[in-house]
Amino acid sequence: MDMIIGPVLEIAKLAWGPIGRRIGYIKNLKKNMQELDKHDLFAARDDVLDKINSNKPNGVCNKWLENVKQIEDEVKAIREEFEGDKKCLIGWCPNIYSRMKLGKRVEDIIKEMTDQSKKRLEFDGKELPDAPYAPPLEKVLLQNVEVNSSIAAELTLQKILGFINDVKIRKIGIYGMGGMGKTTVMKLLNNQLGGSQKFEIIIWVTVSGEGNRRKVQNDVAVRLKLHDVSNESDDRLRASISNKLSGKKFLLILDDIWEKIDLSDVGIPILNQDNGCKVLLTTRDFGICQQMETDVEIQMERLSEEEAWSLFNDKVGDVVMSPNIEAIARDIVRKCGGLPLAIIVIGSSLRKRRDVPLWTNTLMELESPRACQIKGMEKELFSCLRISYERLPDDFQRNLFLYCSLYPEDYEIVITELVEYYWLEGYMEAVDSIEGAWNKGWHMVSNLVDASLLERGNSEKHIKMHDMIRVFALNEASSFLVRTGKHVKHPPEEKEWLQSQKISLMGCSLVRLLERPNCSILSTLLLQYNNQLTMIPDSFFESMHSLCILDLSGTKIKSLPSSLWTLVNLSCLYMKDCVELDELPSQVGALRQLKVLHLGGSTSIKYLPREVRELTRLKRLIVGLQNRICYQNDDEDTKEWNMKLRVPTGIIPKLLLLEELSLYVANKNVSVGKEQWDDESMEVVVEELCRLEHLTFLDAYFPKVECLEHFLRQSKSVKATSSLFRRFRFRVGTERRNIQWFPREVQEGERRLVYNGGFGTSHAAIMETLASCSGVCLQDDCTTRKLSELGLANMNELKDCWVESCEKMETLFDGDEKQEACALLPNLERLNIVSLPELRSLCDGPLLLGSLSKLRFLRLFNCKNLKKVFQLGIIRQLCSLEVLWVHRCSNMEEIIEIEEEEEMSMSVASHTHNVISYNNDSLILPNIKEIRLWSLPELVSICRGFSNFEWPSLETIEIIECPKLKSLSFLSNGTNIVAPALKKIEGKSSWWEALEWEDNDIKQRLQPLFVDRRF
Repeated sequence: MDMIIGPVLEIAKLAWGPIGRRIGYIKNLKKNMQELDKHDLFAARDDVLDKINSNKPNGVCNKWLENVKQIEDEVKAIREEFEGDKKCLIGWCPNIYSRMKLGKRVEDIIKEMTDQSKKRLEFDGKELPDAPYAPPLEKVLLQNVEVNSSIAAELTLQKILGFINDVKIRKIGIYGMGGMGKTTVMKLLNNQLGGSQKFEIIIWVTVSGEGNRRKVQNDVAVRLKLHDVSNESDDRLRASISNKLSGKKFLLILDDIWEKIDLSDVGIPILNQDNGCKVLLTTRDFGICQQMETDVEIQMERLSEEEAWSLFNDKVGDVVMSPNIEAIARDIVRKCGGLPLAIIVIGSSLRKRRDVPLWTNTLMELESPRACQIKGMEKELFSCLRISYERLPDDFQRNLFLYCSLYPEDYEIVITELVEYYWLEGYMEAVDSIEGAWNKGWHMVSNLVDASLLERGNSEKHIKMHDMIRVFALNEASSFLVRTGKHVKHPPEEKEWLQSQKISLMGCSLVRLLERPNCSILSTLLLQYNNQLTMIPDSFFESMHSLCILDLSGTKIKSLPSSLWTLVNLSCLYMKDCVELDELPSQVGALRQLKVLHLGGSTSIKYLPREVRELTRLKRLIVGLQNRICYQNDDEDTKEWNMKLRVPTGIIPKLLLLEELSLYVANKNVSVGKEQWDDESMEVVVEELCRLEHLTFLDAYFPKVECLEHFLRQSKSVKATSSLFRRFRFRVGTERRNIQWFPREVQEGERRLVYNGGFGTSHAAIMETLASCSGVCLQDDCTTRKLSELGLANMNELKDCWVESCEKMETLFDGDEKQEACALLPNLERLNIVSLPELRSLCDGPLLLGSLSKLRFLRLFNCKNLKKVFQLGIIRQLCSLEVLWVHRCSNMEEIIEIEEEEEMSMSVASHTHNVISYNNDSLILPNIKEIRLWSLPELVSICRGFSNFEWPSLETIEIIECPKLKSLSFLSNGTNIVAPALKKIEGKSSWWEALEWEDNDIKQRLQPLFVDRRF
């Protein structure tokens, strides 16, 4: 037995060595990983780099740095594999083989790190000078890091450098959404400044996360080589930092800052013009820039289409140019919306992949983003965006952000509509009024814009959500079902309705809906702008008892289903622009919880049922009634007339909580049908309006001036605020023709007066109202000779003015107004002059400086006595004018009139000054972009006798039926074209060919811009 057991034991001992080592790899893996994390090799490398300064190390040091870089890459790979924790047996136990291999790699790399630490001692102190203030640490570290710059990043960098060189600017803020490339720009800046002597030291602190004052202090202390700071108090550390930086010219970069940091508490000396020190911060939240009191702020711009495509090409490779892939690739890039991080993540996931189905699926996932499975989206892009989302101050703002994802991509979201939805769902605590909801919601939206989660739209009333942020939001909103766009032709399946709390099918091509979807938790249903939807099944709403928000606007439904009246929790019902809906059933009275009933736009509803008075919780009622056109046959011809519209009396006094009321005519065919109310019933309605105490917005018709005056004196709402409403439209007197001068529905902030028929016996109410107006329309006046009779002091706030069919009006202003020593209409932006048969001039005499200085649009139509549009003294004031339309003015001879004395003085000036600037006589309309001249049979010239004007902004000229206009000499100075921005000249080819030219070369140069109008 001994002869057998002995050899076996020896064999076992020999075998145990390798086996034991392999078991040790697994057993000690966690401990070795901890040791790996504590190793000081990389700290030693940083110290070496910090000492290099401007002296170039020799080959030994460079070789050592290269070895450490390779080790760093290996350590990174090991960490990723360790955190991946691969398992076998369907995840029930560790993968022993892979962990054994990983354990060996960890032990090997620790040994290599220890060896390299020893090799560092061979040259440290011999070839590395110890400079007390080295150039920026980050600059040296970035020498081996690729920076994906772009034209946008380079432009931002140049802006920053310009501000750094400006001695007046001390703090610079860079802001934008996550993934926009803010840190990339900082790296470029670091590289740019690293080799210069601009600053003695650059301190880079990556704040991020919960970065607080102490963290910033510690990071600054490490950069300044302050030792043993961990046990120092905040005050002692602040003093140490201040002493170390005192007298030094430094640049402090605070990257990714999330909350205000008091720099004086950190120990940063005061910045001033003398010491030249600067602070530069990056943040996702514009509000942080404000809190940090930055002197200038720079918003990170998206990549252009060309830049985005170039970056995507770099990440994907040549496969992107494959004929079967390129079109799909370009659609994918467009979905990325110029967001660099999205392009990098998605491009990397498709790198060198040639299978077309994979590309097609990627595009489909971006278009239908629920549970997006694109590689890297969650880990890199969504995690980046989630930081901004989670750092919003509360759930109310997070929910409002998610609510925006209900809208289609690239949609211009109306802020008031969004906020109203949100409020009516009950998400705003302690807000019980529409105005309060709008004010609070506007503030919340502004916070989301500042946090770079939303973008401003084309106007201040709109916002947008970036496509990639919308993808992220829809992944976060697990209970949302969103299918938007014309490509959606079928409603969701039954099972999809079951778990959905909010459903958006906006702007789809639906022609049918399910009969009775089961969705008991559904609170919001958005079906607006399905313009092929003509019918809703009668039982459709039977299982939607939790529904609060229902929007059917812009559909073609002809009737409302009976199940609608079972929605006892419905807070708002939107049916704007339901052009085929001709009746609001009396059952509407069953919706006792309604706060908003919107029947505005171009509806066909002919009357308001009395049962509306049962909706006692209503705060907002918008009604556009259809004016009925009736016909009668007799022996001679067919006659038509408008039936008088009536609002049943007794409804309004029951709606005591009303804050907004809009009652107007909504004709489908605006060429016929006028605003024909039954005046007697409207006088009763006006009396009822006076009883409402909470009105803040009103759009109403007043049959006579006396009715308006009575309302202003007796209204409880007006008395409560001691002023007129912040938003209103008062229509006074019978309107004899439709004017599509403004939207039928009053917009946010609009204050408009439409006055028909002249002053009558009393006009105090008109003057009082006008003083609060942003827009006025004076129509069918038979006595007024000049617009200024309305009182110049009452028109300072006007932005829009429309004057039509005023038979006696000869001019807008005359010299008498100069004695008031104030500019005329200083805020006016749009002026429409229509059918004034006696008008002979816009103004008699010169205007005071500032008059009409904001006027952008001027239209003159059917003013048959007007021979000239402008005198030179007037036109000099119109520095903002962009659009000029002159139509059907049968005696118009000249657009700009210049007297002989003016012409002589201008000629002398043009010969005296060789250099022409925007302040001289050659530039009279520096911002004019569009001139349209129609049906002017007597028009001879634009400006006769003087051809030295310049038109630097002019883009479009349209000349139709102006047979006596034989020359376009105003476009040239004889040899050169003086309209460098001109893109198009429209007219009939016969007129163009008959034009006379002083220099035929000018015609040849303008010929490509001519567009033949064939009508």
